[in-house]
Amino acid sequence: MKAQAVDSRTQELLRKLRGCKRLLVLTHVNPDPDSLGSALGLRLLAEQKLGVPSSFGFSGQIMRAENKEMVNCCSIEMTPQEELDIDSYDCIAVVDTQPGFGHTHLPPGRSIDIIIDHHMPPEDGLAPEAKGFVDVRTFVGATCSLMTSYLIEAGVEIPEDVATALLYGIKTDTADLSRNVSPLDERAYEHLSGLSNRQSMAKITKPELSLDHFKALRTALNSVRLYDEVVLCSLGKTTSPEMVAEVADLLLRLEGRQTVFCGGLVGTTYHMSVRTELDKDAYFLIKAALDGEGSFGGHGSMAGGSKQLKDDDSRSLKRWERRLEKNILKAMGVDQVTVNGLGGDHE
Repeated sequence: MKAQAVDSRTQELLRKLRGCKRLLVLTHVNPDPDSLGSALGLRLLAEQKLGVPSSFGFSGQIMRAENKEMVNCCSIEMTPQEELDIDSYDCIAVVDTQPGFGHTHLPPGRSIDIIIDHHMPPEDGLAPEAKGFVDVRTFVGATCSLMTSYLIEAGVEIPEDVATALLYGIKTDTADLSRNVSPLDERAYEHLSGLSNRQSMAKITKPELSLDHFKALRTALNSVRLYDEVVLCSLGKTTSPEMVAEVADLLLRLEGRQTVFCGGLVGTTYHMSVRTELDKDAYFLIKAALDGEGSFGGHGSMAGGSKQLKDDDSRSLKRWERRLEKNILKAMGVDQVTVNGLGGDHE
């Protein structure tokens, strides 16, 4: 990304940060690569450009093997949100999410000073606590691309570990520039490619996987249901919402299939991921599947959501998934009753 005139949004962000004494960066629960890279990029901007000290507070866990490797390779420093003294920060930022999303836990009673994201805003609009700087560009494929543009326009030199994190965030959210891509994503990707660490990127993209990972994958593949070009998959009771997303990514590669709905129960929370190659926006597909219940978000070819069930009873789970299947088939315009598994067996 070549040097360019500073965008008015970058100028506004710098003015907001310049008035901060101590910055806290937050993201959604179980942060993914785009969240992790964006948080690292905003901290770099605040500290290197303006000398504003900052912290990255996270909630949930880092569960996917690639994400854990990313944290290690890129030296991403994080503190559990509940361990932070929130009152000691006069400026709070959220990246790769927005107030009002169900998968985002924000400090009660505090306004949010900075919001940087690329997802479609909540249907009811931004929550009342959203005040100050807001940059939500739904046409951009990754929040890391926005963060990269700020850094370039502000004249901040991007070190190797931050460049690697930002690049991997863009790679994951755009499937290596194959979906939801804007010119801004392409410019950021090109610029970061020359700054990132190739050895670290190789380790991040191909980490070792546990035996439990493959057991969960086997369970998922055994439960696949095929309706024309639509793939439905339930992991049943599983240990990680990240596995739901990972299986959805994998099944979209199944020949002749264009849309995947994958779900699984973690505790009493049902998680769902949608992937599509159709012109339909994944946000509206998951909204139709959940019938407006729970929380959900996304855009373009990817979406995710969750719903709290009353318990983790297997019968409750089956009832809920029958409702989901009915909603999904209706949304996709599938009216046939024949369904195949991966083995070609009919029901």
